[in-house]
Amino acid sequence: MSNGPSLQMPDGWQTRVPPGWDWSELWVAVEKGKHKVAHEIVQKAIDTGINPKTILDDGLFPGFNLQGERFSEQIIFIPEMLITARAMKAGLALIRPLLAAQAEKPVGTFVIGTVLGDMHDIGQSIVTIMLENAGFKVLNLGTDTHPDKFINTARAEKADLVGFSALLSTTIYYQKVTIEEFVKAGLRNKVKILVGGAPTSQQWADEIGADGWGKDAMLAVQLAKKLVNEPREPWD
Repeated sequence: MSNGPSLQMPDGWQTRVPPGWDWSELWVAVEKGKHKVAHEIVQKAIDTGINPKTILDDGLFPGFNLQGERFSEQIIFIPEMLITARAMKAGLALIRPLLAAQAEKPVGTFVIGTVLGDMHDIGQSIVTIMLENAGFKVLNLGTDTHPDKFINTARAEKADLVGFSALLSTTIYYQKVTIEEFVKAGLRNKVKILVGGAPTSQQWADEIGADGWGKDAMLAVQLAKKLVNEPREPWD
């Protein structure tokens, strides 16, 4: 894998931990999907008094980002990415309450789901984990999601972004239908809408009036971070 992506060590990570602390075992545990090891090291880091944000940024992210880049370049595929995501989640479960206690304000609120008629959730599950890692509050509506559910949740949560996933060429039509329903409800300009999934494309996103298209999970998150800062109509 010499010509593929390499692990990016966070700049100055040694300055944020006690002398002698080393993150390399956690980087490898997340990369290789060793969720029990990830859980143990994160717990040890918490017990040592390392800041939870430091654990997330310096400890958990490097191995996860490495796999994310490999996934984008199709060096690894969904099964490997899911194993890595499970290890990431094991660590995240321990630090999420601590981050919440520090009152870290979410980057934005993102409502995501797979559209009506489609029961696939692997892709959007990976996107959900990565959005949460990036600091978004995510409401995952699961699969086979009716347009009304997207609309009602977006309204109740005053969402910034809404994402529609579809894996079947027969169900991507419901991405279009759901956007039309947002227009009819008078809410289209209050949210940025992203679409994704195997049969989708930038051309399709443009055609149905979405604000963006995520080719894969990494790019979807980058796009979300960009779109959340773009102006929208305020919620009442």
